[in-house]
Amino acid sequence: MMKGAVQNPNLGHEQGFSTQLFSSAHQKLNQTFITSEQLLDSKNRTALEQALDDRIATIPAQFKQSYYQYQNVNQRHYLIQINLLAQLLFLVYFFIDWLLIPDVSLQSGIGRVSLALTFMLINWLSFKYITNVLIHDLLLPVSSACAAGLWFWLLSQSNSPNVASYQYAAPIFVLLGCFAIHVRFRPSILATTLISLVIICGAIRINDVQHSVIFALVYSPIMFFSLYVTWNNTLNARRGFLRAMLNEWDRHMLSELAHTDALTQLNNRRQFEFMADKKIRAWLPHHSMCLLMFDVDFFKRINDNYGHDIGDKVLKKIADIARKEMRRGDILARFGGEEFVALLPESTLEDAMMIAGRLRKNIESHPVMINNTKIHFTISIGVSRLNADAADLHALIKEADIALYRAKQNGRNQVESFYPLPT
Repeated sequence: MMKGAVQNPNLGHEQGFSTQLFSSAHQKLNQTFITSEQLLDSKNRTALEQALDDRIATIPAQFKQSYYQYQNVNQRHYLIQINLLAQLLFLVYFFIDWLLIPDVSLQSGIGRVSLALTFMLINWLSFKYITNVLIHDLLLPVSSACAAGLWFWLLSQSNSPNVASYQYAAPIFVLLGCFAIHVRFRPSILATTLISLVIICGAIRINDVQHSVIFALVYSPIMFFSLYVTWNNTLNARRGFLRAMLNEWDRHMLSELAHTDALTQLNNRRQFEFMADKKIRAWLPHHSMCLLMFDVDFFKRINDNYGHDIGDKVLKKIADIARKEMRRGDILARFGGEEFVALLPESTLEDAMMIAGRLRKNIESHPVMINNTKIHFTISIGVSRLNADAADLHALIKEADIALYRAKQNGRNQVESFYPLPT
């Protein structure tokens, strides 16, 4: 049975609607990230709130996969763009090579085009066939390390006097590599270490000890700044995910309140009428559709003798049993007070009477326990069949109500149909 954005997991088989995942109304959240089982556990919401209050916003273990799915949706377009722009920027630097280290411009052109095309192909294949955002997050750092290696090799091959000053453009590699990382911070440490090793080894190769130390002193603050930027990127990504999930949780709860009966967790009357009317409008006349209406016999007596809390237990017990009796595609709801209703699509009157009889017997044989005392109760059921000449929900409900009244008149704990069974 559908209730807002998710389905009660207990109703998946009985009510015929597949368990749905928790999804956002926002365009970027069209995909689903949290399962209904996670959603229905209040401890999970507490975990999300605590994580958001945490200084480092650690994602709870049960939401790690949801976090990666969320980031794959929200960061994918950004990662595609920044990887493409980085490769184009790497190609554009050929013209700077041509001006500052012209003696290796041929090697620069061949090397840059070859490396850029290779990583463009890798990026295309990765984003087309791989959904793991952790791999996408590391594509640019790896390509930056390779680009830094090629660039320092070109510097080492050049005899231009501009090499000494040109080498100080190297921090762009670590900045680009770290700016791309948004999902996890630890990989940024490994990526920064890899890129920095390539850069420092290249600087040592083209400098003496004194100039290598100077280069390292200039490079180090930029390296740590890039790590700081990455830390903030990943922290903001975590907090964005946590806020989005909590906001969706709140939206779900509002929807749940609007569509669900708080006591029994069944559809409420408004939601039932909406769903049933939709089913009837799509109904084909040569198919059969029936409706059950049932309520508790002498319910006021139960409330008066045992209290309203016991009356509530009786209603919840009926709801639980009725869920199990419903078939795939049936729509069950608490219609009001002690009254319940169920729409049975693809059901003949004989089928509906059989389901109603089984439901009545099961409820009769499942009492509520109070201090080791069994409180037995029964229900009466009215059954109606959708009329091809007047396919109207309200008429169908009225006929079932009339049949229910007959069952009450005939002594209760009975099933009566509005139309007599064919002989």
